[in-house]
Amino acid sequence: MTDDLRAELRHRIRPMRGRNPRERGRTTTPLELLYDLTYVVAFAAASDQLAEQLSHGDIWPALGAYVFAIWAVSWAWLNFTWFASAYGNDDVLFRLATIVQMIGVIVLTYGLPVSFDRAAHGESPNNLLMVIGYIIMRVPQILLWLRAAREDPDHRPNALSYVVIISIAQVGWLLTAIIPLPVPVVVTALVVLALFEMVAPVVATRLYGFSPWNAGHLAERFALLTLITIGEVIAGTTAAVGALTTEEGWSVEAVLIASSGLVMAAAVWWTYFLVPSRIILERRPERAFPWRYAHVALFGSIAAIGAGLHLTTIAVEKGGVSLLGVALALAVPLALTIVLIFLTWSVLLRSFDLTHLPLLLVTLAPLAAAVVVGALWHPGEGIDLEQPGSMTALSVVIGLVALGAVVEVVGHELVGFRHTLRAWRNDSSGSPLSSAAPRPS
Repeated sequence: MTDDLRAELRHRIRPMRGRNPRERGRTTTPLELLYDLTYVVAFAAASDQLAEQLSHGDIWPALGAYVFAIWAVSWAWLNFTWFASAYGNDDVLFRLATIVQMIGVIVLTYGLPVSFDRAAHGESPNNLLMVIGYIIMRVPQILLWLRAAREDPDHRPNALSYVVIISIAQVGWLLTAIIPLPVPVVVTALVVLALFEMVAPVVATRLYGFSPWNAGHLAERFALLTLITIGEVIAGTTAAVGALTTEEGWSVEAVLIASSGLVMAAAVWWTYFLVPSRIILERRPERAFPWRYAHVALFGSIAAIGAGLHLTTIAVEKGGVSLLGVALALAVPLALTIVLIFLTWSVLLRSFDLTHLPLLLVTLAPLAAAVVVGALWHPGEGIDLEQPGSMTALSVVIGLVALGAVVEVVGHELVGFRHTLRAWRNDSSGSPLSSAAPRPS
């Protein structure tokens, strides 16, 4: 007990030999939670920029810049979380490396307005400030992997492969920002670099094996960042209703919009945790690779729901946004979130249950109805609360989107959970542990 307390209070340099991947009950540390908060700030900034650009009508450039931003932030977070699960020893060097990465997130966040503005003017969303922030986020990981390679000889080839992959990628990102090239060439280079960063670790793992990451710990880490990102939906709801009540005062419609936004957030949370990620990954850890990649898109789709609610705020405060635009900005990311959670379920359980499709279609039906209402309400005109029926139409659209999220939850609680149990039993009939699972050091 005294040794445990000493480890909690003193953070001198400790050996980085790798954690036990079979350790049960491992939980997220306070440092990891602090680290996550800076990333959610970046998600919020990207979400706000997306809403602002959509309100100006720059749809495709805004989406391109948003995807680029979400990928950069998510990928840096994912890579460090992967490393920390395997080698997080909470000593002074590890803590300092984590804090430096947090500084990089903030620098990258300052580059987001430039990124979206450049995209709106037909230029590459990449810019030097974002790249500098990204490099600050990744260079500490290179140093940490070098340390792991020196102190954990059993996993040295794997650690060195990450050193090489991250180093090559950082040189590539820097070159795309400082060498003047035509926009199509730069965008192509960005896509190639992103694919390289995602594919190379899979190849390296097949060649050199896994690092000693903990499947249960990773499941909790991803779940917590998802949970914090859902907070963006609540923040968007608060802003939208605040703008509405400032303009019109409290009304039945304002209460409906507030309730619907909170229902959306709660339903996304409920739906996400319908997937028993921790239980499955502890049994089938080799499935973590496709599972983690699905989360890159999932973080973006959830934050985009917040952008849709922010767009609603802009529509109420400033006008110039059609009801169809609001409907699409809410329905599309929510539909994408539900589909991504379904795909995550399928990846984890290695099952594509066709009996889920009717429930999925019923869930998407209210979202489609919201888009139809938006399309039929004064096409091409912005929302004007002085126009009779505008607030009612807006509340109907938001209410229908929230209804779609509720249908998913109710459907699973009534019938869908049986599909999960059946898929789990079928999957459990195989070997209890995959040969590809990481082994203790």
